[in-house]
Amino acid sequence: MILSAIDIGTTKVTCLIADYDERTKKFHIVGVGCHASRGVKKGLITHVSSTEEAILNAVHAAEKMARTTIQGAVINIAGKHLMSELISLSTTLPHQTVTDDDINGLVRRASHVEAKSNFDVIHAFPLQHTLDSTSGIKDPRGLMGRKLTTKIHVVTSDQKALQNLLHCVHRCHLNVRSVITSSIASGYATLTEDEMEMGVTLIDIGGDTTEISIFYEGNVIHSLSIPLGGLHITNDIAHGFNISLAQAERLKTLHGSALETGEDDKVLIHFSRQGDPKKRCVKKKVLTQIIKPRIEEVFKVIKSRLEKTNMYKVAGRRIVLTGGCSQLSSIKIMAAHVLGKQVRLGQPLRLKGDIAATAALSTAAGLLDFAYQDWYHQKTEVKRTSGWSGMVTWVKENF
Repeated sequence: MILSAIDIGTTKVTCLIADYDERTKKFHIVGVGCHASRGVKKGLITHVSSTEEAILNAVHAAEKMARTTIQGAVINIAGKHLMSELISLSTTLPHQTVTDDDINGLVRRASHVEAKSNFDVIHAFPLQHTLDSTSGIKDPRGLMGRKLTTKIHVVTSDQKALQNLLHCVHRCHLNVRSVITSSIASGYATLTEDEMEMGVTLIDIGGDTTEISIFYEGNVIHSLSIPLGGLHITNDIAHGFNISLAQAERLKTLHGSALETGEDDKVLIHFSRQGDPKKRCVKKKVLTQIIKPRIEEVFKVIKSRLEKTNMYKVAGRRIVLTGGCSQLSSIKIMAAHVLGKQVRLGQPLRLKGDIAATAALSTAAGLLDFAYQDWYHQKTEVKRTSGWSGMVTWVKENF
């Protein structure tokens, strides 16, 4: 089956078209398209026409490469307007045996939004269950009891932010299959089952936001967003050297590093200042001295925010970094130093084809995972709200 995903970010929009290989359990990429994004800021749509243009161009490039036309896609949502909380709901068991309907009913209640509310539920993940006095049950179906209590992780979005995102996609004559938070999508693309089970924190460093999700016992237990990202580093370089943002981004990509090395005094980098065609050069260590404080700040803010959650210790001692900015040299060492945990760099684990599985594609690759779950649930007529796959998405039908 052909699956499609669109990652709508601050710096770029990426469209992936893939065929799922049941034998290898991997996605074979048949089409990919990327286009610069100018209409998104901190996860919010700020310019409809610019966002629409970026989506159309990315989709067209992917369709041309895949030699097919898509009718819809799974898309992402990000930003500090997303809220994450744990709630507990209970139900009396009419048949004294737990069924799918009992679980579905609790998830539907968690997903219910009052008409006058200014938010919508994006995800509702059932985490743990208590049956009468027995707690810590992961799958209570078939067990006998009188009262079922379920702890559910609910992620909500600002209603207007979601409406604006959906509006842009609909203007491109595309159907939205599901809306997934960026960090959760990236997590399912880059994390191993063992990491999710034992506890891990996924940090996706994007353009102007850093999206974070904590996984434990195979489920997402918390997510949050930090309004800092790679663009802040690019801006610092542009101001420090008095150069354009495009040139600053190029310097960051080619020569940027989070830490100084003994060779930085020997390496010269060349650039032209705005309005001055004369070539200038500085030692690489000057560039590193601009980048290092900002990267350090990003991880200190992340540490502070994570320590305020009750889940930080539960998540174990492993961090996985992904996203475009995670490719910056020595960033893993800096992250380990500031966060005090084991750090590895994450990239999509289930992509194959001519396209390289880079960290910049993590969110889009994770969206394909959800696209497959949607297809599989429809094929097997499993109710999507049940959440037994660990991937639950709920979008109001009036959208």
